[in-house]
Amino acid sequence: MQPRLTALHSALAALALCLPAGQAHAQADAAYPARPITLIVPFSAGGGSDVVARILATGLGSQLKQTVIVENRTGAAGNIGAEAVARARPDGYTLLFGSMGVMSVNSHLYRNMPLQPERDLAPVGRIYDTPHVIVVGQQSTLKSLPQLIEQAKARPDALTYASAGNGTSTHLVGALFMHETGTRLMHVPYKGNAPALNDTMAGHVDMMFDQATNSTGQIQAARLRALAATSHARIPDLPDVPTVAELGYPELEVTSWTVLAAPKATPAAAMATLSTALKKTLADPAIKEKIRQTGGVINYQDLPSTTEFVNRETARWGALIQSAGITAN
Repeated sequence: MQPRLTALHSALAALALCLPAGQAHAQADAAYPARPITLIVPFSAGGGSDVVARILATGLGSQLKQTVIVENRTGAAGNIGAEAVARARPDGYTLLFGSMGVMSVNSHLYRNMPLQPERDLAPVGRIYDTPHVIVVGQQSTLKSLPQLIEQAKARPDALTYASAGNGTSTHLVGALFMHETGTRLMHVPYKGNAPALNDTMAGHVDMMFDQATNSTGQIQAARLRALAATSHARIPDLPDVPTVAELGYPELEVTSWTVLAAPKATPAAAMATLSTALKKTLADPAIKEKIRQTGGVINYQDLPSTTEFVNRETARWGALIQSAGITAN
């Protein structure tokens, strides 16, 4: 009897040792997120991206029953913040508020950039888009998009357009405009969006392909004239501004966009939890209205669709940057 009892005791002891570890592992998986999540915004506090990120963080926190902390990591056109996420432990507790520039553009603009988004980051879902508007000063003789294109073709390099700097969305949308319309405009890069917009209003440059979030107020105050919106549908706060497609130029449709991303190799279970929370957050009417008030347009896409979208955009902007010879300097 003694050997049989000893064997039984040994088996029970082994089982006692194994069960807690297995249960702890299962509980760890089921408990995600078990602590606060950091959402890194690669741009400065107070800007448009930061405002939307904080709205999103509140909504995600409610869905996940956990605190989501917004942390601003600025510099190098967003690359510093994105690299911080790429280097973080892939456990779902460090996320990126990933702009079009960070996810699809910068790798084509900066040589020897350590971050390669396709390799280092995994999209969770698409959050929202920001339409652009083609604007001129109120004193401008340009009254319509067809007139602008006609004059640009008749006078190559004579008309000027302002941007927030080389490689910014306001630069790239202008380059796309020239590529698709067969025109040549003179690019005037500024150090930031505000001085570019101010000089457009003053008539020192002819036009700007500005993000609607920056220029809607100036359009409503009649300090700028909007010739067209580059979005698929009219912008709710600018209902009288036609879209490029309405005017016969669907090839000019383009928006800046933002996705939620995580480090590559983040567990599938955490990615699924985040994707579900993002979908529910963006379906919340209160969140929708707050983002709409910033000029953003919610455009949720799930994880697989967002991955495909980002890959297409990376190829699209890469081809344009190469053909136009655009650099960050």
